[in-house]
Amino acid sequence: MAQSCCHSSRSKPTPYGKLSLISILLTVPLHFIASGHVTISYSSYIEVLISSIVVFGIGFPIVKSFFKSLQMIRPNMFTLLGSGIIIAYLYSLFRIYFSKHGHGDLFFDAAAAITTLVLAGQWIEQRSENKLAQALQGLLSLTPPTARLLSHGSEKIIPWSEIHPANQLLVLPGETIPTDGTILEGHASVEESILTGEPLPIEKFVGDPVLGGTLVSGGRLLILAEKAGNDSLVSRLARLVEEARENPPPFQRVADKIAGIFTPLVLVLAAATAFGWIFAGETTGTAINRAVAVLIAACPCALGLAAPVATACGLSRAARLGVLIRDPSSLEKLSKVKLLVVDKTGTLTEGNPAVTRITTAEGVSETSAITLGASLAASSLHPLSKAIVKAARSRNLTLEKISDIQDTPGQGIAGKTSEGKTLLLGNLSFLQQHRVEIPSAVTSSTPISQGPPSISVFFALEGRFAAVFSMADPIRSTTPAAIQSLKQLGIDLELLTGDQPGPAQAVASQLGITRVQAAVKPDGKAARISALIGTVPGLVAMAGDGTNDTPALASADLGISLGSGTDAAKEAAAVVVLKGDIAGVARAFLMGRATVRVIRQNLFLAFAYNALALPAAAGLFISSTGWALSPTWAATSMAFSSLLLTANALRLLRYQP
Repeated sequence: MAQSCCHSSRSKPTPYGKLSLISILLTVPLHFIASGHVTISYSSYIEVLISSIVVFGIGFPIVKSFFKSLQMIRPNMFTLLGSGIIIAYLYSLFRIYFSKHGHGDLFFDAAAAITTLVLAGQWIEQRSENKLAQALQGLLSLTPPTARLLSHGSEKIIPWSEIHPANQLLVLPGETIPTDGTILEGHASVEESILTGEPLPIEKFVGDPVLGGTLVSGGRLLILAEKAGNDSLVSRLARLVEEARENPPPFQRVADKIAGIFTPLVLVLAAATAFGWIFAGETTGTAINRAVAVLIAACPCALGLAAPVATACGLSRAARLGVLIRDPSSLEKLSKVKLLVVDKTGTLTEGNPAVTRITTAEGVSETSAITLGASLAASSLHPLSKAIVKAARSRNLTLEKISDIQDTPGQGIAGKTSEGKTLLLGNLSFLQQHRVEIPSAVTSSTPISQGPPSISVFFALEGRFAAVFSMADPIRSTTPAAIQSLKQLGIDLELLTGDQPGPAQAVASQLGITRVQAAVKPDGKAARISALIGTVPGLVAMAGDGTNDTPALASADLGISLGSGTDAAKEAAAVVVLKGDIAGVARAFLMGRATVRVIRQNLFLAFAYNALALPAAAGLFISSTGWALSPTWAATSMAFSSLLLTANALRLLRYQP
């Protein structure tokens, strides 16, 4: 990997700011002495003294890296920088001790100036590293330093690092939730915008999950900790961003290969430049001057900075926007997606359906149907199951204990009552697979396009149809704008759901989605994704939040899991959107494309700089302009190019998708 100019120990960072300042204070008077503006005795020897201090004392990190690159036989940018500085210094010594024209062509001031500018460039890079470290620290600072532990009825303040799973933590109004958990007691408004991008506070009740780092704006909560402090979402975000900084993205690997080939070629080019000007009749001093300028101008410092800084900034900003990108390569994938396959429930819709109507078979009471149906549904985490349980509890019904539960993801649940009666709850095909006859009047009575899309969950008792629960799951208010944003990015959408064709088509028609695949089983979703790959001019992404989406997420070119989903779905995805809706998915694409755009801009600027600086340093423009890039100006332009690329990358820390 091509080294960055400031790759040094993280534990003891080199104080490049102080070194560059001291170097400037010595180099400025050296320049005036070398240029003849200040006349003093033994000026040549004073130049030797000052330049030696600057090059081998203050600039020791550069010289050390130069000799290390030679020792390891791995040419890099320090090979070019060190070669230029040391050639200029040694040639000047040669002129003093072996030439009769001792003060003629001395480059002590150039060697010192190059060292100073390289140190300044290192300081610029170190500053960018510090900004990224501050961004990571900003993530970690979302959690409070202490927590209120409730134990045996008494309250105790403990350090954040000592939080353990199963601890009961008390959070008062205006305080920050210390770690991820579930509400045991209380009701409060929680501001999650810092992690999920949700602008409004969310009402949280008993049983609802909460995230560490979010603010309780009203109410008092007792929380059951589910994660240790260092395993909380905030800590994992910071850890993954830090790991991503150490893992070069594909763009950077290409740049590294180019830099690895580029460095030896530049060494050859510098030698050719020197011999070429000597054969052209120029003095040895002029030839050396231009060869040194080539070495400095060609330093791929900007190339080494182009992708890593932008990648780290993009990943850090994405994390603050509620988008967790596990691998830097996913950034490039986000920019290449042309087809996004989405689930319906919880992604396009609210994911909190409510029972609007119960239709029972003859001889089955509504109370009996909802009691037994909710008793079976209580074993499932599916939003539709939760809606049935909620309907039963709203009527103060007592649920029965169900045994022999068999859950078929994406289809339904089977179980037995304490009396041994068989219960079935699921979609139409699930009951039909169990040879339950559903009256045609029931299957055709659900409205398709009027009002919120209607969803039907069928219930059977002892192999006979007993009831159908009709539900409404409204489309999220943010969904239409998000879909429009995705279409503007050139991304087509396909709705892939296990729900019946009626509700699926109703949602699709309201949102302008023309590609719909309904009543698809979990394995069918994975097969559908596999069939789509290669049929579009780009990559295929899948966004979902349920266990039944896990095979499809793993099969896609890019899996996107919604934060409201299951752990299995999150593990199968390369990108996790903490706010579980399509708006968060759109934000992920916008953030990914913005980062890739900045990386491409930086790579273009880096190559453009080298394309212009090299011929100028070699003196190829002298015939037309009468001007050549001196070693000092080559070092100046190199430092400026690094500053320009760093500033361009840091814009991502303020990006608003």
